[in-house]
Amino acid sequence: MLKISEIKIKKINRGELLCYASILVEDSIVIDGIKLLENSRGRYILMPIRKLRGKGIKRNFVYPINNETREKMLEEISNKYDEENEE
Repeated sequence: MLKISEIKIKKINRGELLCYASILVEDSIVIDGIKLLENSRGRYILMPIRKLRGKGIKRNFVYPINNETREKMLEEISNKYDEENEE
């Protein structure tokens, strides 16, 4: 199971975009540029995307390999966002 050691939030609150998040995974790897969004269906995350050179195609280059991991990331990022909004 994914062990998130630390989460950093940069609040945006523009339209559906609530914030950008960076997570530290198992004190070893940082994933930066995760978007936390909210619409009428609830909250969801979008993983970092980069444009492939010369092709005009955008592609995820980091992503969870199963729904359980994605849900855990969503839950922990949402909790951190809510925590920081209470302050």
